Amino acid sequence: MRLKHITFTGIDARTDIKALQEIQKQFPIAEFGVLTSYHWYENGNRYLDPQIINSLRGEGLHLALHVCGQAAHDATIGRWDLIDKLTWSNLDLFNRVQLNIANRTDNPDTLSKRAKITEQEVIIQQRDCRSMSVYEATVDKFSYKQDRYNRSFSVLLDASGGQGIDTPIEVAPAFSALKVGYAGGINPDNVAEKLTYLLEHVETGDFWIDMESGVRTNDWFDLDKVYTVLEICQSRIDKYKED
Repeated sequence: MRLKHITFTGIDARTDIKALQEIQKQFPIAEFGVLTSYHWYENGNRYLDPQIINSLRGEGLHLALHVCGQAAHDATIGRWDLIDKLTWSNLDLFNRVQLNIANRTDNPDTLSKRAKITEQEVIIQQRDCRSMSVYEATVDKFSYKQDRYNRSFSVLLDASGGQGIDTPIEVAPAFSALKVGYAGGINPDNVAEKLTYLLEHVETGDFWIDMESGVRTNDWFDLDKVYTVLEICQSRIDKYKED
């Protein structure tokens, strides 16, 4: 199965961790994203208080850290110590770390020389395939380090730039070094159509889908919507396994 993760980003202070555990047990493909930035307290419900992050330890959840703003930029120049401090020394809880740097203008060659290696899979957010192809050069320059540290780079394609606007999916060519994520207005009403398109597209390699605004109600993380999405996706997965 080429679909590797279904990511739900923005768990918040009201999210029932026990309910997340039950969802995780039933749907191992689920991944839960935690949003953070230096100014998390000014950014609304979607950004989890760093003091709460430690409560996720030992709960058996598949977690991804989504780093925004200056914190993401600092990570690209090797300041992972600042990210660890931001999460109250809980960076190790996360299997993947996404750097929301879609508007960066750094030359990828410069980025590859400066970025410190971390153990987690690193996701670089981009708006389109053209930008993604540029960052493939970064992956190539890190290839020898990937072997040494057993980690990888991935790219999240989100034409809406994290705004949750329903945008057409631009399928990336199956780059040998990159797993690709797709986001942009995915929700319970359209996830079946979008997932089917990706599963049937001949160029789709290993991928995941990510949603944030689409699984919120009154800007709070909505577990009912998460469950609905997973049930819909599971039916698509089962169909393609049978075929």
